[in-house]
Amino acid sequence: MISYIHRLTGFLFYLLGGSFFLSFMLHYNQMGSFGGWWLKVADLPLALVGVIFGGSSLYLSVKPKDKDSKVLFVIIGLPLTLLFISLIVMNFWPVFTS
Repeated sequence: MISYIHRLTGFLFYLLGGSFFLSFMLHYNQMGSFGGWWLKVADLPLALVGVIFGGSSLYLSVKPKDKDSKVLFVIIGLPLTLLFISLIVMNFWPVFTS
């Protein structure tokens, strides 16, 4: 299951990353308003996919060969969850403080 999640998030990470590159070029060259909107809207989905992709990569590289480790999953998952929560707080900080 974790290898499927790894492949799926890898594909989504490269797809969203490519769309960020394209939207930055549209925004930089002032070609419509879609580029700036996409840069504001899709930052958290890209961060979520990146955190899951990075966490699953790390888990697959250090887990025992033929079995899953729940302790390792928690050790890797807890800091990544806290990282993503901190990204959410930073993203919505102006809404929280007003």
